[in-house]
Amino acid sequence: MTYLRYPHLAADRIVFVADDDVWAVSPGGGRAERLTSDRAAVSRPKLSPDGTQLAWASRRDGNPEVYVAPVDGGAATRL
Repeated sequence: MTYLRYPHLAADRIVFVADDDVWAVSPGGGRAERLTSDRAAVSRPKLSPDGTQLAWASRRDGNPEVYVAPVDGGAATRL
């Protein structure tokens, strides 16, 4: 069983954590899209108010750090 954690709604998407990655889905349902694949625990995903940027916390470099990336793809930047 997969546990969905830390849901956040902004613009036209819901983001959440499952299987240690951030996923997005339309509020109306449908197939979820994996947005990260860090191979490390992630938490607290948040979308920008316009829904174009995603921020989340990850332990991929050891300690918890905040990362941000465009929702439609692109490299993540550690803040």
